[in-house]
Amino acid sequence: MSIFLRIWAAFAIVLLVGAYVTINALQDQVKPSVKQAIEDTLADNANLISALVADDLKNQRLQTPEFQEKIAQILARPLRARIWERDKDSVSQQLYITDDQGIVLYDSQGQATGQNYSQWNDVYLTLQGRYGVRSTRSNPEDVNSSVMYVAAPIMDKQRIIGVVSLSKAGRAMQPFIERAQQQMLKQGAIVVVLSLFFSALVAWWLRHAIYQVAQYALTLSPLQRKPLHFWAAQELNQLIVAIDQMRQQLEGKEYVENYVHTLTHELKSPLTAIQASAELLQDELPTEDRLRFCDNIQQQTDKLKRLIDHLLLLARLEKQQLLVKTTVDLTVVMQKVLADKAPQFQQRQIQCQLELPQHLLIEAESFWLEQALSNIIDNALDFTPVGKKILIHGEKQATSINLTIQNQGQHIPDYALTQLFNRYYSLPRPDTQRKSTGLGLTLVKEVMHLHQATVVITNVEEGVAVRLCFPVFIEKSP
Repeated sequence: MSIFLRIWAAFAIVLLVGAYVTINALQDQVKPSVKQAIEDTLADNANLISALVADDLKNQRLQTPEFQEKIAQILARPLRARIWERDKDSVSQQLYITDDQGIVLYDSQGQATGQNYSQWNDVYLTLQGRYGVRSTRSNPEDVNSSVMYVAAPIMDKQRIIGVVSLSKAGRAMQPFIERAQQQMLKQGAIVVVLSLFFSALVAWWLRHAIYQVAQYALTLSPLQRKPLHFWAAQELNQLIVAIDQMRQQLEGKEYVENYVHTLTHELKSPLTAIQASAELLQDELPTEDRLRFCDNIQQQTDKLKRLIDHLLLLARLEKQQLLVKTTVDLTVVMQKVLADKAPQFQQRQIQCQLELPQHLLIEAESFWLEQALSNIIDNALDFTPVGKKILIHGEKQATSINLTIQNQGQHIPDYALTQLFNRYYSLPRPDTQRKSTGLGLTLVKEVMHLHQATVVITNVEEGVAVRLCFPVFIEKSP
């Protein structure tokens, strides 16, 4: 089971159990709450009626036909009421009136007249000056036959002369109780469903965030510069920071191991040549051989120096994950690089054909851009025969700014095209058959990546072309 389902299932179980317990507890409170509201209404009505019938009781008019007809008309009065979406068309209350001894003088139902109700709680308590109320089943075997009685004293000056008791059957209250319970269940179900839905969203978001962190940890590479960030999950952000720190430590260890291993391999060849030449120089040799071996030592020393310089430069670049970019004119930078390389062009009698617009503005860090262009020109010079041309063409298109450096020379073998940007990979120069450090194009690739740009090397009709594509510069409004 996925973590999404487990989180959601755990939350759903807690929510459903909590909702079941809470709704059951509230359901149990509905019936008492409705009865309390009905009791409050009966108490008000009983006190009003007691005041209205006090004069009739005092003057012994309760058993007259006129009084009984008046009460009967009131109780039979038709109603047109709609209470909680339930139509009410008649009065659902009954009453009886007793004297100060608890003897029933009037019963709206005509069943209890003349009976002694002095022992019923509603009458008994009221005659003692207390609040009188009782609930009695009309059928002891039927729990739904309960009837609520609320009594009020009939006063003559400060003396209790009788009791009026209003009654309401439980069956009349049951529809309101059931409706309240149904509404509570319906609203509770809606709340539970919405809670489950939103909890599923939260669980999915958490699962997606964890998945992103896992993918971030699995696919993270030195070229991935932008870390993840979650605006509502500080703990996940802390985990990302921990992963980054661990990655840097692991990469640092692996980088040092690879660096030492590769550096040892690359240094071994020139050092072996220097050692061999030095040992031979210890013997008596003709002047011509001594000069040749000394020249070999000088060449291998220069190679070591170039290798170390390139390694230091590349290490500095790899450590610098963010560039400080400014608005740079690519045309100006290219012209500066060509000016620095002018002696080499002249020495090798190579012509440079420059086709650049007056301005090619890009966002770049000029130091690294100049290093990359300088490495490309060095490679072009090394692989261009004496007396040939190097063509440099620049243009601005709708989606990119392109710079192409093309030489006239031999094609690159197909097997080598995919390896040109690999560290320490180098092809022999046509005129000397010597290889370079193999780090120049690696640096070019890294510089272009940090500028969100691309570099591609292809064979063309007359030689080899290096194509640089930079993002279009968007001039910021002041």
